[in-house]
Amino acid sequence: MGQMILNQMLERLRNLRVISNTSPLIYLSKIGKLELLRDIYSTVYVPGAVATEILRGKELSNGFASAIEVEGAIDNGWIQVIELDAKEENVAEKYSIDPGIHPGEAVVLAVGHRFDLLLLDDLGARTFAKALGFDIVGTIGIILQAYDYGLMSFNEFEESLDDLVHYDFWIHPHLKRRIMSEAESIKNLKNI
Repeated sequence: MGQMILNQMLERLRNLRVISNTSPLIYLSKIGKLELLRDIYSTVYVPGAVATEILRGKELSNGFASAIEVEGAIDNGWIQVIELDAKEENVAEKYSIDPGIHPGEAVVLAVGHRFDLLLLDDLGARTFAKALGFDIVGTIGIILQAYDYGLMSFNEFEESLDDLVHYDFWIHPHLKRRIMSEAESIKNLKNI
């Protein structure tokens, strides 16, 4: 019974239209978990500006592997690149004036109205997205969803958090305690 419910919930996630900023793609790739996005959401969209930003990493030693992996996902079709129309370009330009919003985040926010879920990590962009009424999830939330839906074990979940920190993904100690508490709750429910 429990697995059937998990499968139904995962199927709902797979039907969402999801757009991502650079950070979740890069960090998930760095920890070897990029394909979780495909497993959870089926298809993930990125604006052309975000794809360009990521693929520019092929020129950098510390971004090469992630850029190649994202490029492969684009070639395989489960990451799809979209372009903005003229009105969305204007909106992105206005959003990027905010010093807390990076260009990639601005384009994701500008096309957010086309999507059910935005993948963003940066606090400023997340706050802005919430103010605009968008549903959001970040890299940590994606990993927690993967654990919740049985796509990884509890140990893999913990290792993924540690790996993120290893790659300079900053997690506030209070947030880490909250995340681990939620993961422990999921673990306890699975053991019932």
